[in-house]
Amino acid sequence: MKNVRTILLLASFIISGINAQEICPIENLNVLGGDGQNIVYWDEPANPFLVTFMVAITTDSWPTEISWDLVDNGSGALIASTSAGDLTNAGELYTWPYDIEHGNYTFTIYDTFGDGNSGGFVLYIDGTAIYTFDGSEAYTEYEVVFDTQGRWYGATSVSYLDPFPFEKDDEYDLSVLETLELSEPVKAGAGNFEIIRDVPIECGVFSRYTVHNGNGDVLGETTGLEYAHTGLNNGTEYCYYVTVTYEGANAVSVPSETLCATPEEWVAAAPSNLMSFPGDEEMLLIWQGPGGGGGGGTEGDKIENPFIVTGLPFSAEGTTEGFEDDYDAVCPYSNSGSADVVYMMTSSGATYDFTLCTNTAYDSKIYILDIDGVVLESDATTYGIACNDDACSTPSFTSPYVSDLPGITLPAGLYYVVVDGYGSNNGAYTIDISLSTQQTEDPVLNQDQARTEYDFLGYNVYVDDVLANDEIVEFSSYTVTGIENEVTYTFSVAAVYDGPVDGDNYESDTINVQDASLYLFGDISGVIDDPNGAPLDSVVVTASGVSDTTDADGAYTLWNLNVGTHIVQASRSGFYVNTAEVSVLAQAAATLQNITLSPDMPSPVALAAEPGDEKVYLSWRSPGSVAFYDIAYYDDVFEGQIGCGAGGCAFGVRFTPANYPATLQSFVLSMQGDAGSTGASVDVYLDPAGSVAGPAGDPITVLASADLSSPDGAFVQYSFDVSDQGIEVASGDIYIVVNDGGGFLGIADDLEPVSPEYFDRNWVTTGYGWNTIADEYYGLAGDFGILASFLGAPGQAAYAVAASGEVVDMPELDYGRLSNYSEDTFTQGSDSDSDYILSNLYVPRPVPSLTRNGSRDDSLEVYNVYQVADDATTTLVSTTTDTMDTIIVSENYNNYCYHVKAQWNTGDPSAGGYGVLESRPSNTACAIPYAVGDANFDSETTIADVLALVDFILEETAPSDAAFNNCDINRDDALNIADVVMIVDIIAGTSTGRVSGSGSMAFVDLSAQYQSSELLVNLDYDGALKGFQFELSYDPELVTIGAPGLGFVQDNVMITHSRLSDGIVKVIVVDIEGETVQSNQQDLVRIPYSFNGNILDISGISVSDIFVSGPKGEIADVASRTVSANVKLVPGVFALHQNYPNPFNPKTEIRFDLPEASVVEVSIYNLMGQKVKILTNKEITPGYHVLQWDGTNDRGSMVSTGMYFYTLHTNKYHSMRKMLFLK
Repeated sequence: MKNVRTILLLASFIISGINAQEICPIENLNVLGGDGQNIVYWDEPANPFLVTFMVAITTDSWPTEISWDLVDNGSGALIASTSAGDLTNAGELYTWPYDIEHGNYTFTIYDTFGDGNSGGFVLYIDGTAIYTFDGSEAYTEYEVVFDTQGRWYGATSVSYLDPFPFEKDDEYDLSVLETLELSEPVKAGAGNFEIIRDVPIECGVFSRYTVHNGNGDVLGETTGLEYAHTGLNNGTEYCYYVTVTYEGANAVSVPSETLCATPEEWVAAAPSNLMSFPGDEEMLLIWQGPGGGGGGGTEGDKIENPFIVTGLPFSAEGTTEGFEDDYDAVCPYSNSGSADVVYMMTSSGATYDFTLCTNTAYDSKIYILDIDGVVLESDATTYGIACNDDACSTPSFTSPYVSDLPGITLPAGLYYVVVDGYGSNNGAYTIDISLSTQQTEDPVLNQDQARTEYDFLGYNVYVDDVLANDEIVEFSSYTVTGIENEVTYTFSVAAVYDGPVDGDNYESDTINVQDASLYLFGDISGVIDDPNGAPLDSVVVTASGVSDTTDADGAYTLWNLNVGTHIVQASRSGFYVNTAEVSVLAQAAATLQNITLSPDMPSPVALAAEPGDEKVYLSWRSPGSVAFYDIAYYDDVFEGQIGCGAGGCAFGVRFTPANYPATLQSFVLSMQGDAGSTGASVDVYLDPAGSVAGPAGDPITVLASADLSSPDGAFVQYSFDVSDQGIEVASGDIYIVVNDGGGFLGIADDLEPVSPEYFDRNWVTTGYGWNTIADEYYGLAGDFGILASFLGAPGQAAYAVAASGEVVDMPELDYGRLSNYSEDTFTQGSDSDSDYILSNLYVPRPVPSLTRNGSRDDSLEVYNVYQVADDATTTLVSTTTDTMDTIIVSENYNNYCYHVKAQWNTGDPSAGGYGVLESRPSNTACAIPYAVGDANFDSETTIADVLALVDFILEETAPSDAAFNNCDINRDDALNIADVVMIVDIIAGTSTGRVSGSGSMAFVDLSAQYQSSELLVNLDYDGALKGFQFELSYDPELVTIGAPGLGFVQDNVMITHSRLSDGIVKVIVVDIEGETVQSNQQDLVRIPYSFNGNILDISGISVSDIFVSGPKGEIADVASRTVSANVKLVPGVFALHQNYPNPFNPKTEIRFDLPEASVVEVSIYNLMGQKVKILTNKEITPGYHVLQWDGTNDRGSMVSTGMYFYTLHTNKYHSMRKMLFLK
């Protein structure tokens, strides 16, 4: 339709005899062919000499890390710069203006630490901002290339690949930075800019523009930048040039270049395929843009019905599966059998980047067709067409084998981008189209040129022929609101095109659809009152994320709730939270739900339950003394998620209890988004001084490892009970810290409204020290989803309400190893089977006030004790005025749960009271009653339980936790003879108690009886012996132990044993009638044994783990006088054997046998009968013995060669033998 031709004027121009100024002509002449007219438009003259460039930087908290420079890309000259350390003031705006020549420049800002300047910067030319950085990205180098004449820019950033090796406050040599590895440049933005200014004063005083035809005739004059040559014949070419006139003689510029255009008939193209989607009092309209409709078939399949690129940057996910194979191009081969998808875009003459490399895993190819369907470039290496081989793993700008087309300059016009496949490959793809950072210095048509006639502007939407939109609609969808449900309207859409100067815009024919909106939602309304029927103001009423607050009339309305069942919650300070389940219908009338709130009367706290025998003992604290309460610093909506996942990072919240002391009971962690930390841990830090300096000191690990992931991106709350760990805050603060454990830790983050009063409560570390999130990075400052539960005295503190509602749309932010991702939807709960995931949103408990209602004289009457069933129903079982009670139950070994309510008299309603009211329930406490000593759970304590306990002690069977609890009578966390004695006392009816030690002493001896091959265990005890227990240890390879028995017969005394393992026997002695065991005679326990060793082997046997029990299970102190004995083979007769060797020199051995212990003398005599040496003279135990003689006398001198005699003397035996000593 539009034919533009350039005519070069070779002759110099002279008009009316006036010499032209050569330095100030117009710039960028363009001619657009219209319908019976041509539109001539241009840019004002440029400053022939200089433009004013200005840098404006707002520093963050670390200004000394910032530096920058400006380089002329034409000459390579450094125009201006600052160094790291030049900027010293945090949060200050610094500006630097410079006059520079027209040209191509690179501005680079540096951050030595690598986390970027969060204060941002702005670049200006002649007072117009050409590029703005808001500080939301981390970088070490941020580069902006711009051209003052082409009026385009491109920005990239570079970051350190590894974490910076120093802390913020460290001093380091800047030369170290040269060794750090940098990332490849990442595209940050690209585009064009328009400078709005007057004609430069250097050109003179501007007067007017003159438009000439190709023959030099003057067509008209104007002070604007556009001229419409009307009344033309369509199909005829017309040519034009423009001059500038300045005040003064001979003040006419040289003429511009001459351009030609041919007017043609023009019809405003209409959109197509208008579709309507009814909502509740609204209608969503979606349509196909001009040029994309009317082709029929599947959208995106052909150029006659393509997908529309609605704006830049553009990104879309799709698949070629299900489409036809309509197009083919050499890549480097043709005859492709793959399906293809078509996108239509309009170029403004700029340079673009096209890529399928973001997320395309099949062998794809991409090419660009012009308006006639011809491939833009047929040479694959010159761009225009490219293939994806190996999923873009080896990208190269000059290779045809990567589906990536960067730096494609498209003259102004309509184009089609085709996503195809190589060979017969099909699959899913992601296409991205954006303005390129490789802008040419002379784009065919400046993108930000002022709109000219016939340019497509957008759409107008009409409802029953009445314009619905205030501004032209940019995209091909629009939501009409404020319409009446169930009424049919006619909805129309027309395409809008730029009209003539000072004239109305052109509109296409409309496309129409008729439809009616529906009731998709419902409302709930009602009144909140007190028990006297008086309306309550300041009540916050919520349901499914929708809320309202009552005024003096107590009325509320919750709008636009989804159809179905909702839980309406009403809360007001000083009153109980009350809820109601309401069914919402899609209708005009609101569902009525009135709610009555009762005063929040102080309730009993710290209820504890202890089991007895068919009894449960309850005790509690009186109202107002201490209470359970929750503290958090977030509001009721989590707008985002904050996380990290490189290992060594953690998030923490500083909590200040309402009063002191306070004990940490539990905490709730809220996760959402792509949280994936499956090995997270939680630590607690105590800060008694309240220094507000972050977690410090030794951590208390309260959770070693837990899966804190968020399945399917759902919002999940994890609750952990730590009440048994005794973490008390006596003063100051407590920090709860969640460590990532190596996975991505995604904590829900309350971003709005920004709460500076809580900035020092949310702390973060990435392994390099703790900082508040506001100090670390202000853009991510929020209140983390960590809630703490305390038990403590009333006071004042911040507390949270239940998080609910949809997560609002927030821009994605990245900051080093931290990141913040917003979620499009809010999902409660999860499919995970974790024991810690809450099935419903956690409703925090408020901090109790120090005082109750001062206008009433409330009095506590009684406590009502309720049994709580498994289905949460309650039954009143007792009423008492005390803070303890004993509940009789029907049978043991069932779980019984209770809570307690305080009953208050608030006074007569006529006097402002509410009569008799119950408080909210205390905490629920449970216990399982049991019979003491009942090892077999038959609710009776008998000899069978004694035998069962003995089996437990002997490790014949392992007790269950419940059986262990029943049998550990003295509560020393061990089962032993004391527990046996106490159970026997219970059976015998003897009073028993829980005692351990009374100062009595027992002495134990172990000896071996060789003649009878028995071990004797003797006990010397000065008290009444009720039971005795010990372990015997021996070498099973040398010794075999028989069954232990009593040394003498005693009625009702039981002795039993068990072999715990090879070489260990446990023995128990007890009187099963509760009488005493006689122990002061010898040989209380006799244990037979046999020795399996050789005649010279000796094996030791010892006793250990000795327990001696007196009356009431008291454990005596034990002193072992002899805890071990040796056993060996014993001969039957005395014998003295011949020495060996014989004769001998220098030594010989003398062997002899003793059948019993004796005083033995072995001596050496010479032939003269003189005693030479006594080898031994002492008592020796029975057995086989060996002595050695080395040929010396008693003085140690060597004897002479000759015959000698050796003798053995005992009181029962005498023997002599001879031997020969040689030298």
